[in-house]
Amino acid sequence: MGRTTAAGLAILLAAATSAAAQSGPAGYWKGDDGNPTPGAAVDSSGNGNTGTYTNGATTSTSVPTLQFTNPTSFGFNGTGANVSVPGFSWPVGGAVTIAYWNNVTTAQVQNSSAFTVGNMDNENRFHVHGPWGDKALYWDYGNINTNGRISTDYTGYLDKWTHVALVSEGIGGAFKAIYLDGVLKASATSSNGPTAALTGLFIGGWPGASLNHRGLMDDFRIYDRVLTLAEIQMLASGAGGPAAPTGLQATPLIGQIQLQWNASTGATGYYLKRTPAGTSTPTIITVNGTSWTENGLSPGWNYSYVVSAFNGVGEGPDSSPAVTSSPLSPPPRTQKLGTDDSCGCGTIPAAGPGAWSLLALVAALAFALRR
Repeated sequence: MGRTTAAGLAILLAAATSAAAQSGPAGYWKGDDGNPTPGAAVDSSGNGNTGTYTNGATTSTSVPTLQFTNPTSFGFNGTGANVSVPGFSWPVGGAVTIAYWNNVTTAQVQNSSAFTVGNMDNENRFHVHGPWGDKALYWDYGNINTNGRISTDYTGYLDKWTHVALVSEGIGGAFKAIYLDGVLKASATSSNGPTAALTGLFIGGWPGASLNHRGLMDDFRIYDRVLTLAEIQMLASGAGGPAAPTGLQATPLIGQIQLQWNASTGATGYYLKRTPAGTSTPTIITVNGTSWTENGLSPGWNYSYVVSAFNGVGEGPDSSPAVTSSPLSPPPRTQKLGTDDSCGCGTIPAAGPGAWSLLALVAALAFALRR
């Protein structure tokens, strides 16, 4: 169970990355990329589609209240700023969910698009007017003239952070919908989707149509399935996944640490994060159950642990507080002088060849003195 060799760490990290990619979003951009000058737009899905802040796109410390660490959000100026993710690709119109937080003031409303995948028009739209100049939100997926559009009034959601979720079953499907703050606002019993594979994602606008978002966005996710109402409400509640596990305990043993925690409702697995003293980058271990034993750890070193839960929505917040533990050292090896426990001669540390030579010399001298 979990030996901490270099090869073992590589396997564990690869397993964690693979699990994240399989269980969570197809693309996930948190917007937590630095402030006031952001770096690369990191894809936290595990699929490696890193983006770039372009044309004045920035980050803001104005953020929705979430249950996980959320230092910054995306900021867009409405005149061409966006986060460009050229490596993201999307197959011919299958099922989809887009989920993100949106903050547009009444004064910022203009004809715009909040994002686009593929940068294409009919019959291959994949974007949202969020909102349009008439204060309505239009969700377009496929051909807007053939079951590819649905809309709802957005007026009551201006001037605050609002969670937006857009779903569609895609070509030939029987459901598409818009959810605002976890509440179904519009739906239809038929759906459409792009008829061509799409390449590239722009968060913050539709450059091909010169429709640029003005306002803030946060925690932008793309799923290759239709999330359930319960999953959408989980995101709208501010949780990125299951609740943080509780009761994390670490029990030190000789050369190892045993860890256990309470199950988190709805979790399909856990990420155990170990950080040795004096470092800041954790090793992430994917665990299926609620316990784990770390073997081969160095005695005398402190290790700090937190654990988070994940499921098909994504990863939830870390447990709090972190627990710190150090493996026990093995007892000193001893060698008895004699075979009788009652001899009163006690014990000495186990000796190497040099020590045994010295003992032999002492014994020889004692024998000579008795003669």
